[in-house]
Amino acid sequence: MAEPVKPERITKPIQLLAAWLAGLLAINTCFLIAAARMPADSWEMRALVIASIVNVPLFLLAVFLLQTKFRPEMQEDSYYSSYLSSKTNERVVVSKDEAHLAAINQRIAGIEVRLPAVIRASDRTDSSIKGLRIGVNHFLNDKAEIEKHLAELGVMGYTEFGGMEPPDERVVAVSQYLTEEVQRSILRIARTLGFKLYTPYDNAGEESEEDVLFGAYGKSNRIIAGSA
Repeated sequence: MAEPVKPERITKPIQLLAAWLAGLLAINTCFLIAAARMPADSWEMRALVIASIVNVPLFLLAVFLLQTKFRPEMQEDSYYSSYLSSKTNERVVVSKDEAHLAAINQRIAGIEVRLPAVIRASDRTDSSIKGLRIGVNHFLNDKAEIEKHLAELGVMGYTEFGGMEPPDERVVAVSQYLTEEVQRSILRIARTLGFKLYTPYDNAGEESEEDVLFGAYGKSNRIIAGSA
């Protein structure tokens, strides 16, 4: 047997609509069961059947009016009080708990809206390379795209280098004095930029100021994992 509806549990307007629907089903069920037990030609049976049929469009009409004409009144207390305040310019008193709960809900909604943008920004930013000195070979055909990607990562500037001819292979040279964590970050960036090979180099011994060289010269058999 279905549990009876307890009025003290109905605290929101949408719950009231659900209670109405349950009441409609219960009343129509009672009408039809009673009509089935009456003689087929009796006026009482006809009245009960007609009543159960008429109840449905009347209920739908009432729901339609509530969701259109009386929609503000169907909101929760905290939102309805804000509606009254803005519509009548009258001060509406709301309890501290309701006001605090409404403020929390608004803050949560604002955080949910901003969260995807924050995640996208954190995906683009890699603070481990911001302070590095980076060089880009001027022979690289996609130098502009590399510059744009570095700017998105927070790199403020870079130097250009290159000899008389372009490099034979697409290699990124990484200073051997950088930490393993920073080297891994550089290789991830290089892989994103289409570099498949890398080589460690002694920038101090070669008296080079750059920590990273995109488009370095020379051969390399070191493959960046995941770039194939």
